[in-house]
Amino acid sequence: MEQKFACLLYRTKTTKHEDQAEMERQRNTCLQFAQEQGWTPIREFWGAEEDGRPMDEDPLLELRAGAEKAKFQILLVSEFDRIGRIPVECSAAAAFFERHGVEVWT
Repeated sequence: MEQKFACLLYRTKTTKHEDQAEMERQRNTCLQFAQEQGWTPIREFWGAEEDGRPMDEDPLLELRAGAEKAKFQILLVSEFDRIGRIPVECSAAAAFFERHGVEVWT
C-alpha cells in the first residue's frame, strides 16, 4: 500500500477560550481517523475567526501552496464546512485541492 501524507485542518468561528475544547475535539477526531486509514499526518493547521472575520493568517493559503507542490495527498477536516467560511467557499476550496491531486476527507 502506498504511503499517503495528510495535512489536518482544525477551525472554529471564534478565538474565545471555550472554543479550545472544540479545536481539541476536531484534532482528536482527525488524528484517530488518519491513524485508522494508515495515513501519516505531516502537518496540523489551526484556524479561527475573530468576530466573524478571518484572522490575518489563513491556513488555506499555506495548504494551497503545499498542494500545488504536491507535498501531501490528503486534506482532512472534521467537518466539510471547516474548509471555508461560506458554502460556496468550501466547495471552491475542495475543488482546488482535488484539481491538484489532493483528496479532501471529512
